[in-house]
Amino acid sequence: MTSRERMLTAMSCGQPDRVPLHFRLFGFEPPEHLAWTNEAERIEKWASVGADSTVGLHAPSRMHPDVRVRSWREEPTADEPYPLLCKEYDTPAGVLRHVVREAGDSFIQGAGWHADEVHLFDDYNVPRAKEHAVTSAEDLAKLPYILSSPSDEQVAEFRARARRITAFADKHGVLLDGWRSCGVDAAIWLCGVQGAVLAAVDKPEFFGELIDILHAVDKRNCRMLLDAGVDLLIRRGWYEGAHFWSPELYRRFFAPCARELTEMAHQAGAKFACTMSTGIMPLLDDFKEVGFDVLYHVDPVQGGADLAVVKRKLGGHIAVLGGMNSAITLGRGSRDEIRQAVFQAVGVLGPGGGFILSPVDCLFPDTPWEAVETTIEAWREVCDYDA
Repeated sequence: MTSRERMLTAMSCGQPDRVPLHFRLFGFEPPEHLAWTNEAERIEKWASVGADSTVGLHAPSRMHPDVRVRSWREEPTADEPYPLLCKEYDTPAGVLRHVVREAGDSFIQGAGWHADEVHLFDDYNVPRAKEHAVTSAEDLAKLPYILSSPSDEQVAEFRARARRITAFADKHGVLLDGWRSCGVDAAIWLCGVQGAVLAAVDKPEFFGELIDILHAVDKRNCRMLLDAGVDLLIRRGWYEGAHFWSPELYRRFFAPCARELTEMAHQAGAKFACTMSTGIMPLLDDFKEVGFDVLYHVDPVQGGADLAVVKRKLGGHIAVLGGMNSAITLGRGSRDEIRQAVFQAVGVLGPGGGFILSPVDCLFPDTPWEAVETTIEAWREVCDYDA
């Protein structure tokens, strides 16, 4: 099978020629023999060790041209020990203000984050924000100016880029995916965890309108990606699990949006995946009701996923990508612990197909190569369905 065929077969709950192995990279520095200078080399180098890579396509975004942005930095004070990164978005409907503490984190630098200004949509803000951008219904009228439709020039450039990337994916036989459904994650970036959860409980009309605004953007982005021919749409759901929301709130606010996007993907002949590395266990039946094809980043360590229950409930209905942890198992585990994690994941989730082994969430800047190499070696021992 080509890599694309192997991945799509597994994502269709089928049994490909072997259990696929996929590594998502987030600032990971490969050893010299795997280092690459372009996308073709990246695919070739990872294929040389047996891993299946993907190629990504992203829909364009922009702010309305009438929005004026002002950024500044405030030094620490007696009451505030951290420098503050401040930004104001002056829209025709009013000003959105966002203030984030500059906590001096260096680990994220290897992944491309630059601590020069506050970025509106960024995980860095979630635990460090002093003032969130959206706090009340008055802010909702300002959001469409921040999340404006792309210009004609952007659309034309996207279509040209999509043709090049699609041709590249076809040439190399790899899966083409699109990451442009942010949904609840965007709500958390704008409101914070506490602000968003309390709004859903105490101000459901306001929160529902916020989700509707973000869902409209998701639909626009997903339509562009589907028109470009992606094989797979991936929904960000890191903040969507039951560690944040009750199943009732998930069903009320998020499941209808996810279902609509899933149906859009299926009508276009594409697959739909939800990325959720924590809080999945109370929602497994809801995922089947929504109709997801793939559940990304199932984590038995930090995410608390019971792999046997996941297999029993989702097997034959929803494929699984993940099965083992990266930050703790690869980051701190012994060689024997890593091997056992691989054997456990493949042994429980692999039979019958519908499984892609992948350390959750990704390989980080500080992930030891020795741990990755051990993962590959153990996978080779069990990846053959006939073994």
